[in-house]
Amino acid sequence: MEEISRDLLLKKLQHWIGTNIYVHIEVNPGGYFRNGKASLHQVHVKGEQSIRVFLELDEQASIIHVDHLTHMRLADDLVIVTAYDEHGRLARTLEVSSRPFPI
Repeated sequence: MEEISRDLLLKKLQHWIGTNIYVHIEVNPGGYFRNGKASLHQVHVKGEQSIRVFLELDEQASIIHVDHLTHMRLADDLVIVTAYDEHGRLARTLEVSSRPFPI
């Protein structure tokens, strides 16, 4: 994982606008959502060192917002953005893919 580059992250996510994506969100402790499928309508990446990502889905019928993100990994068909707590443990993650995630 590397520190988030807003421009690289935004460009990669914008590549999927108008297509179906699969979403995985995990918030620790206590939250998990996997393989939500929707059409990506718009993307917003805000902030400087603590990044906020907004995904507008299905022509603005729903929005996913994850904040305090600090690290990313970009691949051809996958984006992972994460944040860690003060103890270095995974606090939240947002994964976006062009393919379903394994269960």
